[in-house]
Amino acid sequence: MSITDKILADHAARKDASGVTWFTIQDLHRLGIAEPLFTAMQDVQHDLRMRRSHQVVESEGFTDRWSLQEGR
Repeated sequence: MSITDKILADHAARKDASGVTWFTIQDLHRLGIAEPLFTAMQDVQHDLRMRRSHQVVESEGFTDRWSLQEGR
């Protein structure tokens, strides 16, 4: 399973009422993803763009987490 697929599955299970899921390094470790936090974020962001997905990746200025959000 790809990093993006793991993130999307976790997002589907954990997203809040606004359709947002935050990911920290602990979440990545829990999902078995060994990449650094922002490397994983960039990989997921690129893959979602290639898939023309409605989900978007945002850091909103945070350096210790990033979010996956349903498209706006």
